[in-house]
Parts: sequence; structure tokens; C-alpha cells
Amino acid sequence: MKLNYSTLAFSIVAVVLGSGRSYAQEGYAPMGSPYPAGAPAPYNPAGMPPAGMQPGYPPQAMMGAPGPMGAPGQMPGPMGPMPGPGPGPMMGGPAPYAHMAAANAHGQMNPGMQYGGPADGSMYEPAGDYVQYENVTGAACDDGCALPPRAYGSFDTLVVWRQGGNYPPILTTSDPADLGVLGAASTRVLFGDGYETGDAGLGGRITLGLWLDDYQNWSVGGRFLALEEEGANYSTNSNEFSTLAFPFFNTNTGMQDSVVVALPGTGTNAADNTTVSLNNENTVYMGDFFVTKHIYTNHGNRWDFVTGYSYAKVEDRFGINAQYTVQDLAPPGGLATGDMVALSDNFSATNEFHGGQFGLIAEFQDGPFSWRALGKISVGGMKQEATISGQSTVNGAFRNNAGIYTNSANEGSYTRDQFAYIPEVNVDMIYAYNCNLDFKIGANFVYFSDVVTGATMINTNVQPGALPTDPQFSFIEQDFWIVGMTLGMEYHY
Repeated sequence: MKLNYSTLAFSIVAVVLGSGRSYAQEGYAPMGSPYPAGAPAPYNPAGMPPAGMQPGYPPQAMMGAPGPMGAPGQMPGPMGPMPGPGPGPMMGGPAPYAHMAAANAHGQMNPGMQYGGPADGSMYEPAGDYVQYENVTGAACDDGCALPPRAYGSFDTLVVWRQGGNYPPILTTSDPADLGVLGAASTRVLFGDGYETGDAGLGGRITLGLWLDDYQNWSVGGRFLALEEEGANYSTNSNEFSTLAFPFFNTNTGMQDSVVVALPGTGTNAADNTTVSLNNENTVYMGDFFVTKHIYTNHGNRWDFVTGYSYAKVEDRFGINAQYTVQDLAPPGGLATGDMVALSDNFSATNEFHGGQFGLIAEFQDGPFSWRALGKISVGGMKQEATISGQSTVNGAFRNNAGIYTNSANEGSYTRDQFAYIPEVNVDMIYAYNCNLDFKIGANFVYFSDVVTGATMINTNVQPGALPTDPQFSFIEQDFWIVGMTLGMEYHY
């Protein structure tokens, strides 16, 4: 295999510079705390002030010497001591974070933040996205969200497009005299001679995970994705094109040739009642087990590192089926006028990847909305298996194990192991419907550096005859990608 080092280098740089909130990580940012590490919050998770602290006041550590009950105390100021409230019985203030526990060693402070509140006297601004809009007195979570959720799960519906196979010219039409031979003046390719791509397909992805601590610093979980069977398909008949042929290079003569399956008249190669069906089927499965580690938080924004085990499987099949009625008055090979001939080729490929993954995850929040993105790459081994078979029948009876591009020279099963890498980028926009349920919409891109497909298994160098030595099989490298949109929901508990 010829490794595309520029693509690999670009993928690694994209992971390092790109940001991402992984398809596999569905939790919130670490809770954070507006108080210095190790300091008590002004309210405990039960909603009661800690010992020695009055409702609505900062901790006594920031107060001056206490005055008599209800009398002013002393607070430090830029020009010396300033009068300030003492710990006497005063009207209790609001408890905006009555259910937020202190997050030792993970607190964040805004510029100008003082012990007990911002210097400008504004309301405390929490560091984590979870408390920023959900742990506020009077909100839906006021009665039970002392800490962020520990378990999470999501389900996504995907609408994706896939890169099709890179086919040689497979099916042609022409004026009857040119017999669909490549290079002839009237020959036109109906299928092949480049990439053939099918329609958009559907898929599903499920994720389950668990945070290992109360402040969402470590996470473990798993994800599984499956795309429905989809591919490039084409069908036609002799009513639409009176001349139909499968072109090949004849290694006996060293010239372009063709297998004619539709030709008007009663002369050489004449045939009608022809139907041709070309079918490509492609399926994709992906899964992983992941570990994430929180590495940086700034208010409602966070960065995480993700690593773990990655698995992928890409299956691709291409089949050729042609059926026609012989109209040649002197057909070759023991055929008779009026015989119904059926030809079929099958090219099946399986690519199975095992490797490790690493990447960066980022989440940026603005109130109940947040942007989540992922940049990661999986590196490992791709086991590739190719199977080729063909068959011919006459009037429904078996004739031989040879089709159009298949015969004894290339039929069989072949395997090889290749180094491969799979970069992935995801971007989601998320809306927090409540403290447990989120809705999201996003985009997804996955690239496979090396896969074998049914298209790459076709060799159009054919030797007609009883003991052919062509076509020969060889693995041909092809990259592959999927791109699309996602629509899903997440649940946190």
C-alpha cells in the first residue's frame, strides 16, 4: 500500500488544532466553583448555610472584626478600615446556588472575583456550564441537582452520504457496428469510468457513559454506530438501449473487446429481451470504548482529552447480472437461437479495523445553548478480505463458473493486513431542554485511509478461452469517507 503521508499529517494536525466534544461523551463540564480551591461554599448541598455563616453573606474570613450583635463591623478597604456589616441578624439574601457543593481543586475565578463574590458586587458566576443555567433557585432543578449527573446516554439519527467505489468502465452502449467497444467513435459509458455514488442513507448511533467523579473529570463509556445498506445501483434493458455490452481488454489479441448482451438483428452477437442490473451494497459499523480526562475549564467552556479502543467494519459488494435471449442464427459455444443466457459476477469485500484512538473534545456554552465539537484519529490495523465468484446458466441450467469479469483465473478468496488511520470530526449544536434532557443537531465526517471495495476488485483485462490466465486479482488501495447530518437527544441522570 502507498501511504498518503500528507493526509495522515493533516489528520493529526486537525486533531491537535481542532476542537471537539466527542460523539461518545455526553456529560456536562466539571461543576466548578466560584470559590477558591478548598473553600466552603456559602450553602451546602442541603441548602443550609455552613456553621458560622449567615444567609446572604460572604464568609467571615473576608469580614473585619465582628461588632456587637447587629452592629457594624470592620472591613478592609483601599484607604483603611471601612464600616461593614457584622454577623448580626440581618435579612437573608437569595441563595442562587443553594444546591452547589464546593469543587475542591477545580474551582474557577472570574477576573476580580473576591472570596465570597465579585469585587463589583454582582451575583456569583459559576465556572461550570451545568450550574450556570440549571442550579439556580427557582429553576426546574432546584430540588435535587446538588451535583452534576453521573450517567449519560444519547441516541442519534444520521443522514449520510458515502464515497462510492472507483469503477473501471463496466457497461457501454454504441451504434450496432461498434459493439460497445471502448475507443470506438459511438461508444458511450453507461456505468463506471470513475466514482459511482448512491443516494443518502440512514443510520443510528447509541452512546452510554459514566462519570467517575462528582465533578466530571474522568469519564468512561462506549458507542456503537450502524449505517443502513446503501450503494450505487444501475439497471437498464434492450428497449432503452438496443446495443449493450461489457467492455474488456482482450489479452489474447492485445485489443479492446466486449461481451455483447444486446444487439439488434440476427447476425453475429445478436440478442434481445436483455436486462442488466448492477448492484452495489455498502454497510458501515463503528464502535469504541473510551476514556476522557478533563484538561481545562474556563467558566462554561471546557476541553477534554479522549482515548481508548476503536473498531470499524466496512462491507462492500458489487454484483453484475445480465440476461438475454440469443438471436444469432449461428451462435458460438454450443448455444442455439432462442436460448436464454444469464451471466453473473460477484465481488465482495470486508474491511475490519482494530486500533487505538486519541483526540480533543471542546464544549462552549452560552446559556441553555452549547457548541460541542470533536477532533480525533484512530490508528491501527485493517484486515481486508476479498471474495470473487461468477456463474453462467443457459435456460436456467448451470453452464460454468465464469461470468463476464470472473473465471478460474481470479475466483477465490484473498486476505491482507494493512496499516490504516481513521480521522473523525463531529460538530453539534445542543439545546438543554431541562436539567436531564438535551436536543441536538450536528454534522459528522469520518475518513478511512485504506479500504477494499467491490469496485477495486474488478480487473477488465480478460483472456477468453478454456484455461484463462486473466483476469488476475490484486488489492488496489482506495480511500473512503462518510459525511452527513445528525439529529438526536441526550439524557443525563
